Amino acid sequence: MSTIIILQLIIAFVVGFAGLFLVYRIITGFLKRNYQIDDTDNTSLSIFQVGVIFSGALILSSVVDPAVNAIRLLNPSGEIELSKLGSSFAYIGLFALIGILATLIVVIGGLLTIFQMTKVNEIEEMKNKRINSSLVAAALIIGIAFIVNDYCGHLCEALIPYPEVLQIH
Repeated sequence: MSTIIILQLIIAFVVGFAGLFLVYRIITGFLKRNYQIDDTDNTSLSIFQVGVIFSGALILSSVVDPAVNAIRLLNPSGEIELSKLGSSFAYIGLFALIGILATLIVVIGGLLTIFQMTKVNEIEEMKNKRINSSLVAAALIIGIAFIVNDYCGHLCEALIPYPEVLQIH
């Protein structure tokens, strides 16, 4: 079995767990700190958090393939070379950061969009444990994540230094 395949699985787990944990903590901490939303028995906040986690999973899943492609490009023999391990991890870190930032932008952009679309203060609705606004906000965030998902992966793919290919005219 190739080392690259095992590394691919490890990358998916690490990027997935670490990325989702960071996004969840950042968004939940922001809501608790700035809006004093109580998370004790708050179904509305939980629904919104599900939307955040699902959108993060969609976007982060798009950066795993480019990370593996970068490792394969840097290690064409199929075995990891220690001399190129640092570069490989730099690409993985960069792509994970791009995925996390894209998720945060999607969540923040989704909230700002829903604030402009409706006359309801969704944060107050979450604070008062009303689930209607949370459902709409979570759906909007997930929808935006579906749209951004592929393009985040394409951005990461574009950063990989693929060798020049002979252009035939």
